[in-house]
Amino acid sequence: MKPEQLANKSVLVVGLGVTGWSVVRYMQANEIAFAVADERAQLDDNAGTLAGVELHTRFDAATFSAADVIVLSPGIPRSHPAIVAALHGGVKVIGDIELFASAVNKPVIAVTGSNGKSTVVSWIEHILAQTEIEAVLCGNIGKPALDSISQTAEVYVLELSSYQLESTESLAPLAASVLNISDDHMDRYDSIEHYAQVKRHIYNNCEHLIANRDDARTWPVPAELSVNKESYFAVETDNAADYRCIERDNKCLIVKEDKELLELSSTRLPGRHNRANALATVALLAPLNIDESVLQATINTFAGLPHRTELVAEIDQVHWYNDSKGTNIDACEKAIEAMPGPVVLIAGGLGKGADFRVLRDAVSKYVKALVLIGRDRQLMADALQDLTDVQFCDSINDAVIAASKIAVKGDAVLMSPACASFDMFENFEQRGFLFCEAVQELAA
Repeated sequence: MKPEQLANKSVLVVGLGVTGWSVVRYMQANEIAFAVADERAQLDDNAGTLAGVELHTRFDAATFSAADVIVLSPGIPRSHPAIVAALHGGVKVIGDIELFASAVNKPVIAVTGSNGKSTVVSWIEHILAQTEIEAVLCGNIGKPALDSISQTAEVYVLELSSYQLESTESLAPLAASVLNISDDHMDRYDSIEHYAQVKRHIYNNCEHLIANRDDARTWPVPAELSVNKESYFAVETDNAADYRCIERDNKCLIVKEDKELLELSSTRLPGRHNRANALATVALLAPLNIDESVLQATINTFAGLPHRTELVAEIDQVHWYNDSKGTNIDACEKAIEAMPGPVVLIAGGLGKGADFRVLRDAVSKYVKALVLIGRDRQLMADALQDLTDVQFCDSINDAVIAASKIAVKGDAVLMSPACASFDMFENFEQRGFLFCEAVQELAA
């Protein structure tokens, strides 16, 4: 919705997390009157920002239903009773990305998926940094989208979570992709298909649709869409995909419709899942017509992101990997499969309703021991303890020490929790940093 469409309406901003504060700043910059609702209401140094703004510290159905428009933060589900009541009463419920969609007039490359989306958007930004195209990376990574609107931007590279897509209708990306769908956030969705359907909202109104031929839940459903041009990438499928990887003369090549585009052999990112990420990156960039020589010069120089199968150290010929961003089962499984040797796996945390039995195949093939932490460690142990040795630890430091006593020459110690971090840590970044610190202490 454009600012002029919000004028003279009763607007309620719900949630004062990072996204909510970006909405507040956007409203104030555009001189839109609004009220705020946040049950935590931890204003601290920002209290002065809301001088004169009506603040509600309870999510009350009557208050919400009295609004004309609610701008909902992604951390608050649309299934909250007060939001449901408002929706039934005809209140328009949108999110920050809906405001962003009406505020930008430059191309948007939009990416979602259970795993890999941060890697792909960062890979795209890395490549575009070597061109004369000024790209802005935002959304579910870095700065919020509304804080990233720039007069000089030529393209926006937007990472989107399912939570953001729930309240987005009019975003019209130049290119959009659902990279993959796996069992995640089942505490918020009715089923994995419901979750996938929300993810596929990203395709609405997009010009170039990029889907994963290996994952049917990413495929467009005609009844859900406006108009699209479809392309597919695939690592596992040998045909029926526009973008594929092939092996030739001991080299990994990216091909488009059997035409050789790029050599991927020297990429610093391990695993077949990162081949898929590379394919998606190239496919999403295609509408921008990047010179192939620039793509070739930059595709292999991307070093990856912290906390994503990040090699932390090699100690006594044992490789230590930080995959703290592996917050769901699929990410953990792919990280295990990418390891260079037998795996000592550090895992556990908040399972978000996931079924840990899905890990059984990867654990039985590659994992020599499990070191488990966090609230749902017993659930993970119940699902996997008949396959390998299991130890419980109460801290990340203790887990690193325990793993060091198990691992031998040629092994990989992988911290890929398959769980969210909020039972023990502020976020996955803190979990990853503490893991890295503990590993470096071993090396000292």
